[in-house]
Amino acid sequence: MAFRTLTVAPLLLAAFALQTQASVSYQTTSDWGSGFNGQITIVNDTGSAINNWTVSFDFAPAINSIWNGVITSQTGAHYVVGPASWNATIPVGSTVTIGFGGAPGNVTTPPQNLSLNGQNSTPPPPPPPPPPPTQNTSIAVAVVETGQWSGGFGANLVIGNNGSTAVNNWTLSFNFNGVITSLWNGNVTQTGNAVSVTNASWNGAIAAGANTTVGFNGNGTLTASSASNCMFNGSPCTLSFSMGTVTPPLAPQSIVLGTVDNGTPALWFTIPQGTSTFPISLSNPGTATFSVVSSNSTVSASLVGSTTLQVKGLAAGRASLKVTDSTSQTTRFVGVRVRNADGTLPGMPKYLSVGSVSEDTSDDLAFWQSFQSGGPTNKQVDERYIYLNGGPYIGWNTWGNVNGDRATTYIRNSHMLGMIPFFVYYNIPDGGESYYTDSAHIADPAYMSAYFQNLQLTLNIINQESPDDVVGMILEPDFLGYLAQNSGQPASAIAAMTHSVYTSGVLTQGVDPAFPDTVAGLVQAINYTISKYSPQVYFGWQMNLWASPAGGWTTPVPGKGIVHMTDTWGIAKGRQLIAQEATAITNYYIAAGVLTGGAKFVSVDKYGFDAGGAEASAANDPADSTWFWNNDLWQNYLVFANTMHTTTKLPVILWQLPCGHINTSQANDPYTGGLFPTLTNNNRALEDSAPTFFLGDTFQTTGARFTYFSTNQGGDPKVASLGGNTITWGSHMSDAAAAGVVSIMFGAGVGASTNGIGAPPTDGYWWINAVQGYYPQTVLHQ
Repeated sequence: MAFRTLTVAPLLLAAFALQTQASVSYQTTSDWGSGFNGQITIVNDTGSAINNWTVSFDFAPAINSIWNGVITSQTGAHYVVGPASWNATIPVGSTVTIGFGGAPGNVTTPPQNLSLNGQNSTPPPPPPPPPPPTQNTSIAVAVVETGQWSGGFGANLVIGNNGSTAVNNWTLSFNFNGVITSLWNGNVTQTGNAVSVTNASWNGAIAAGANTTVGFNGNGTLTASSASNCMFNGSPCTLSFSMGTVTPPLAPQSIVLGTVDNGTPALWFTIPQGTSTFPISLSNPGTATFSVVSSNSTVSASLVGSTTLQVKGLAAGRASLKVTDSTSQTTRFVGVRVRNADGTLPGMPKYLSVGSVSEDTSDDLAFWQSFQSGGPTNKQVDERYIYLNGGPYIGWNTWGNVNGDRATTYIRNSHMLGMIPFFVYYNIPDGGESYYTDSAHIADPAYMSAYFQNLQLTLNIINQESPDDVVGMILEPDFLGYLAQNSGQPASAIAAMTHSVYTSGVLTQGVDPAFPDTVAGLVQAINYTISKYSPQVYFGWQMNLWASPAGGWTTPVPGKGIVHMTDTWGIAKGRQLIAQEATAITNYYIAAGVLTGGAKFVSVDKYGFDAGGAEASAANDPADSTWFWNNDLWQNYLVFANTMHTTTKLPVILWQLPCGHINTSQANDPYTGGLFPTLTNNNRALEDSAPTFFLGDTFQTTGARFTYFSTNQGGDPKVASLGGNTITWGSHMSDAAAAGVVSIMFGAGVGASTNGIGAPPTDGYWWINAVQGYYPQTVLHQ
């Protein structure tokens, strides 16, 4: 697998530079109230190596785990930390980071008297005080509370520019009697009560008469006296407070949807089935000519006159509305959630749903936002997924300006787009995946403590952003598959530091269940933790086609994998052997605990592409390939999925299915009026047969390719040779539903894969066009 990673600068809470030593800094990397993770970083910016270093400091919270260092002494709140065996020497220009976890959380005061090798810095004398700044009468700041929950709150900082000139790049500082736990649309530092917020890359400019909004969450209770001493770009500014009852100023030409907004633009709203109406207007006076488009035909939206938006929920589900004012060229996207007929909230779709991989890049978001009101150029799907990966130290939660905002932003954008967000949670490995990496990490109590704290951070974000709506999680791809393939032991016999779930503070020993220090105990603890903190999460574990010899290989699997069993044994016997081996693999996962703790599904993926990679000849000679499957082999894949379903009694999700198609498609291309372009079988333009099998197509080919793709030893009535060089594969969505599949999520698995989304997608829009052809005739799942 290939993953996109970002490197961000840390948010320093305390730092000093020793005149003859190195610079040392402290950072709180995560804080969930009952506990926290922190790290101390030593940078050797001197002229010589540092040997056998020690760091000492005073710190009120108790440190209960540490990595990349050892606590050599502790007296009350005074700690002395020395090196691990591998980092006792810090070469010139090098950095050492010591991480630790502790309790309680809500850390507002960093370690005091922080010193390296017993030497503190001597700060220079303070400069003379500057002249008092003049009041900035052009800037007004409002703190608007948006929600409260047990132990915390949500709020917006609305910054309005009442002046006659634009502001470019800004810093807002104030005193705050509380702890800001997350912030978006800006960058935050907090030391004690002092808070500083700077603009994000996209909202540094505030035009005259305009405003910008920064959202944040915090611990405790927000009151009118929580914030004071407002400073904007170094000058005092006015600050007001409201409990959400006072409407803050909206940006110029914002589209306001009546009571839906409740003082701030809503990302989504919920309606009953039937007709609902909302006043619609611009935030600034002016003539408006509105239009509205829905991404889903089950939600109808129209304008009644010029001032009323009418939304009809025709069935339970979700949609996105694109509301546009043609006069000001202002467009707003807002999600709609339609309740079930009995008034309950919708869950996963009752039909076989379709999803896609999707980052929050501008290209991916622009792709989804280009939806039409039905038809072949619409962009409707039910779910979208993203990886939360990279491990608990430098992984997904550090790839942004605010801890965890990769997940926060993803949920918000998904709601706005009318989609269910799914996370592929993949953090037992970190920089790479292997049996050896996974085995080392589950044996490391510090790593697993950080892992569980990272999992709780994810659940906290889900509860904050989607407290009553579905969020999907596919857990730890390949982890159990590596164990099944390499360990020779059941999961109950493989040691894992499950007790870290208690030492991390995520669960409480003696209150929560006792889980054994085995892989089976680890799986059970993960499932229990998700269900305890976030029961709305729809989660399950991934299984692997290649996880043999979990069942002891009663019949050896061929080198091309289990799906190719029929190559040797024929259709009837081969599929019997596939089911037999799939049962053994599934039972290994069941014994590992994947069905415990409220798990909702099991999943299986597909390799990242079909006709590419090392198999350069696959496109020309697919019969000799491993992954470029014909119809018979795809039916074998469904045999594996159906065995998972019948053995676990849980539904199955197929994910990471490639997005290309078999050349040369005869489908009409609604974007050009001709046929879809031929894929070149080069980087990101590779043929795949997965979408052709599931969604159906008619295509032309010749020679060995024609023989291979027209093969139908299983007697599938949906496969037909139409004479000459033309082949039709009908849609197999009903076959997938009959096999127990409830969702099929497509997406590029590696960097070279064909991409079905983007601006533009590298498949020439074939995949998304085929998906739109499925929706008028959706198939109910079991």
